[in-house]
Amino acid sequence: MAYVKNEFDMDTSVAPSDLMVQVPVTPKKRCRNRESETPNTPTPVKKGKATPGKGTPKKGTMRPIPSSFEEAGPEDRLLIQMKDKENKSWAEIKEAWASLTGLQVGGSTLAVRYTRLKANFFTWTAQDEANLLEAKKEVEEKIEQEKWHRIADAIETKNGSKFPAAAVQKKFKELSKRSNYPSAGIPKEESNDA
Repeated sequence: MAYVKNEFDMDTSVAPSDLMVQVPVTPKKRCRNRESETPNTPTPVKKGKATPGKGTPKKGTMRPIPSSFEEAGPEDRLLIQMKDKENKSWAEIKEAWASLTGLQVGGSTLAVRYTRLKANFFTWTAQDEANLLEAKKEVEEKIEQEKWHRIADAIETKNGSKFPAAAVQKKFKELSKRSNYPSAGIPKEESNDA
């Protein structure tokens, strides 16, 4: 009898180890071989400073800025005297400050302190206060008028048409009242999602 090989017959000539699928393995992290190190190897030590006496100068806290000349301490009085009366440079003032207080300060610290001291020491009369408020109002009105003249000039530069400043201001107010124009004057994006 003849044997007819069927495609469904298993081929038994293949070894079972050939049928196994090998799964890739993540390589292990390399680490130092502890046996190769010598136990007598010293650990590195941080290098010290070459000049131990010279480093960051001592920083302390300065007194709060006084609100009047009478409340000022000797260091603040020295600062004002050296700058106002003797017209000394900031380097000289800084050196004198350090010798008086023992504090090293940054480059602009004393200049800023001087400005604040001068602002605190100034006395205002009732007339000075009234003049301040009046001057502020006048300047703001002038700026407002100049602003609309400049905007009118800018429009003329862009398209060649000349508009009076009052007309430009009026039109801007109308545009800002519309829903698609914010107060900043830049049109909002109109969406076509209807």
